[in-house]
Amino acid sequence: QRARSLLTSKEDYIECAITVALELTNHLCLVVGINSCANFKSLLVQIEDIVPENVMIAISNNNSHGISCDATNFTATEVNIKPTSSKPIDNFETQQLSQRNVCFALGKILFEVFSQGEPLLMIDPGSIGENEDDNSFSDLLVDENDASSLPAPKRTSPSSGASSTFLQERGLPLSICQLVSDLLEAEEGNSYISDTALVSLGDAQFDLMRMNNHPQRFLHDHKCPIKALESTLLFRQTDGELYGRDKELGILMDAAARVSLHVPSLLCGTADMNSEGKHPGVLQVNDFLCEAVFLSGHSGSGKSSIIKKLVSSCNANDWFVLQMKFDRQVAPLSVLFQSLDAFFGYFVRSRREPSAQESFERISRSILTSIDNECLSQLCELLPNLRKLFLLANPQNDSVGDPLAIFTNSVGSGSNRLNYIGCSLFKAVCSGGYPVAIVLDDLQWSDAFTMGMLVDFIQNAGYSSAFSADEDCPHGGLLLLGTFRDNEVDDDGFLMQQMKSMEHSNGNINVKRLFVGELSEPEICKMISFKFCLPMRHIRELAQLVHHKTRGNPMYIVEFLRSIIQRNLLSFSVKSRRWTWDDTSIDMQMMPGGVVELLTRKLMKLPRDVIETLKVASCIGQVNVSTIQLLDLGQFVPDMTEALESAVKEGIVEKAGPIFAFSHDMLQESTYNLIPMDEKKSLHKRIGKSLVQDPGIAHNAELCALAVDQINRCKDLDGILDPIERALFARLNLAAGKHSVAASSYEQARGYFEAGISLLHANPWNKQYSLCLELYEMAVVVSFMDGKVETVSSRLDVILSNAKSFDDTLNARTLRAKLLASQSQI
Repeated sequence: QRARSLLTSKEDYIECAITVALELTNHLCLVVGINSCANFKSLLVQIEDIVPENVMIAISNNNSHGISCDATNFTATEVNIKPTSSKPIDNFETQQLSQRNVCFALGKILFEVFSQGEPLLMIDPGSIGENEDDNSFSDLLVDENDASSLPAPKRTSPSSGASSTFLQERGLPLSICQLVSDLLEAEEGNSYISDTALVSLGDAQFDLMRMNNHPQRFLHDHKCPIKALESTLLFRQTDGELYGRDKELGILMDAAARVSLHVPSLLCGTADMNSEGKHPGVLQVNDFLCEAVFLSGHSGSGKSSIIKKLVSSCNANDWFVLQMKFDRQVAPLSVLFQSLDAFFGYFVRSRREPSAQESFERISRSILTSIDNECLSQLCELLPNLRKLFLLANPQNDSVGDPLAIFTNSVGSGSNRLNYIGCSLFKAVCSGGYPVAIVLDDLQWSDAFTMGMLVDFIQNAGYSSAFSADEDCPHGGLLLLGTFRDNEVDDDGFLMQQMKSMEHSNGNINVKRLFVGELSEPEICKMISFKFCLPMRHIRELAQLVHHKTRGNPMYIVEFLRSIIQRNLLSFSVKSRRWTWDDTSIDMQMMPGGVVELLTRKLMKLPRDVIETLKVASCIGQVNVSTIQLLDLGQFVPDMTEALESAVKEGIVEKAGPIFAFSHDMLQESTYNLIPMDEKKSLHKRIGKSLVQDPGIAHNAELCALAVDQINRCKDLDGILDPIERALFARLNLAAGKHSVAASSYEQARGYFEAGISLLHANPWNKQYSLCLELYEMAVVVSFMDGKVETVSSRLDVILSNAKSFDDTLNARTLRAKLLASQSQI
C-alpha cells in the first residue's frame, strides 16, 4: 500500500509489483520444499495460510530524499507467509502442499497485487458482452501510438477467464493477465481446466523472471501489427539470440576463459607482477596454451551463430580476433592472408594508441627475429597493411615475370618457405600480449596446406620454447575455433587427419569436437515463446508443429516461421494483443523439399530484377561495388546496386562496406540452382566478358582472377568461346597465375596455368608460341615449388621438343637439372 501511494506511474507500479510477485513465488517454492521434509513439521505452512492477509512483504525505499519515487527506488527485501498456527501437525503426509493448490493460492494473491488491492471478483465471462469481429495482421494496420482507434479487448473467451478480462480492462499487460488467469485456473475441483493452466510454481517463476529480465518484450503490449512483427526479429539478418545452445556456448566460454587466464594481458601492466615477474592468478605451467574446439553439423544448424556469440565476447574483452570464412570460390590461402592483412590493418588505424603501439612492437620484434629480409619482402607483398607498418621493407617483387627468379634448389621449397613464414606470423600474433582467437568457418572448403600451416604452428609452439625467448611476453594463448559440415567431410580427408594430429600432439594443446545437432521440441518452444512474447504453455502445440515440419534445423525453423507469417497462417491480432494461428492450416502445409524449397519459394517472390541480380551474384560470391560498375556494362538488369540493396532489406544479402555477400551459403546455393543448367555456361561467359572490359584487368589481381574463374568454371568450353576469346582468356589465366605466385598460392597458380594451356589453339607452338612457352614454363616452376612434380617431366619434354631456339630451352634444361638433382639422379 505504501508503494502504491508513492508510485504515481502505472509502469513503475507494475515493475515494482513484478519484483514482489517474483520474490513471493521464490518464497513459495521454498515453502513447498520445506513442507516436503519431515524434519520441519513444526514450521509447516498450510494451504489456508497462503492468502493475501498473511503475506508479509518488506519493501525498502532506496531514495533517502523521498522527492522523486519510481520503481528503481523500491526493493522487496523480504517476503514471508505467516502461519495461522505454529503447532506441529500430526498427520504430516496428508498435509503436504499440492503445487496445484499453491498455484491457485498464488493466483489469488497476484490478482490483488496487480489490481492494486481489488478483491477477486468471480464474474461469469459470458455475461460481459459480445465481441466485435477480430482484426488480423493482414487487413488492419494501427499506429503504435494511436490508442483511440483500437477495438475493445476480447471479453467473451471462457479460457481467458473473468480475472484476465478484469485486469485487461485496467490496462495490465497481456503477459500478467495470462499469468494470473492461468494460475487461477489451477483451482481444485474446477470442472474445466485447459492445457494452459499453471500447475507448477517453476513455470510461474520462469514467466515472472522473463517479465523482470525482459520488460520491453513481456510488459509492453503491441497495438500495431507492424511493430509486433518487427519485435520478433524474424525478418532481420540476425537477432543475436541463441536458443538451445547453452551447452555448446558454455564449453566455448570455458575454453576462452582458460586461454585468457594463461595470457598476461598488456592491460595488467608491470605493477601487477609479483617479485618473480609473474602475474598473480595467471597459469604459469607452459609458455603456450592452445584450446581448439571444432563444431560440426549440417548446414543451417547454427554453428556460425554460436561462434559469433563467443567472438562478440572476445572483442569486448580486448582479444585479437582473426576471422576466416572459407568459400568454395576463393582460394583458402587467400582467405587466410586476407584475414591476417585485416588484422594488421587495425594497427595501421591505431598506430598512435599506446597499447596498440606497444603490442605491435612485440609483434614486429617477433617477426624480425624469425625471418630474413627476403621473407619479409615476400610477407609485405602478401600483406599490404604490414607493408605500411614496415616502411623500410622493400615490398616490390618483380621476380614473377622470370620463372627462374623465384626458383630455389629443392622440390617443394616454395611451399616450405611459405609454411615457415606463416608459422612465424602466427607466433608473432600470439606474442602481442593479448589472447588470440582464430575462427575458421566452413572448413570443408579449406585445403590441406592452409590447415596444415596452422597445425604446424600449434604443434611446434605447444612443446617448444618458442615464446619463452621473449622475456616481455613469456606466454602465448590461442583459441582455435573451427566449423564444418560433417556430411561434406571425408573420414580420411585432410581435415580429419589434421584434427587427429592435433589431438595426439605433445604440449599444452586441448582439442574438443562438438556436434551441433537439431533443436529439440522444448528448445523450439522456448525460442518461439520468446519471439512472440507468449508463455511457453500457450505455444506448445505450435512448437510441436514447427518441430515436426522442420526437424529442428534452426535455419529451417526461421524460414518456416517467415513462410507461415507471409501466408497469414500466423498473424498478430490487434484486438487480443497477441499472435494467433490455425494449427490445422499450418499442419496441412506440405514441405517435401525442406529448407531448400522454402528458400526457393522465398526467392521466386522477389521482383525479377532482384532475382536476376542475385543469379549473377551467386556465380561470383562476394560482389564489390567496383565490380558492379563493370557488371552493369553487361546489361543484366538496369541497376544492380539498387537490386542488391533490395535483397539486403529482405535479409538475403548482407552488406559490409563496399562488399555485398549472401547472408548464408544455402541462399547462394539455392539462387544458383535457379539458373537452368543449359544457361549456366552462357551466364558465366557474360559475366567474364563484362569484367574484362576493364583496360587494366591484367594488373588487377582480384578482378583478373574473378574474370578467368567465370570462364574456367565451364568445364566444356567448346562452342562457348571463339578463337579470339580463347586467346584472351589464356593470356588472362597466365596473368592470374602470376598474381597467385606473387601471393605464394602455388596450387591456385598451377590451376590457372593449366587452364591457360587448355585454352590454347589446337597447334599452339606454331600459332601462339610465346604464350605457350611461358604457360608451360610457369606450370613447371609452380609444380616444382609446390612439390607436385608428377607432370613436370612430361611438360619439360614438350618444351624441349617444341622450342624454336637453344636459348628458349635454357630454362627447361636448368629445370630438368634441378629435378634430377632433387631425385638424386645426378
